[in-house]
Amino acid sequence: MTTLEQLTIYIDESDRWHGKPVYAALVEEARKMGIAKATVIRGVEGFGMRQNRQIHTANILELAS
Repeated sequence: MTTLEQLTIYIDESDRWHGKPVYAALVEEARKMGIAKATVIRGVEGFGMRQNRQIHTANILELAS
C-alpha cells in the first residue's frame, strides 16, 4: 500500500541556511532522503498572522525575475 502525504513549509525568499537559500537546501535534502517529489512555489500575494494580517504582494518587476 502506498501512503501519500504532503508537507507545506512557509519561508521567506530571503531566508538563508549555510549560505544558500533555505528553499534550495530543503529541495536538496529531500532529494538526498529519496523523497519522490519536491516543488518550490513562489507566493504572489497573501497575508498571515505577522504584521497584523497585512496583505503582501510581489510587484510585476519582482515577478519577472
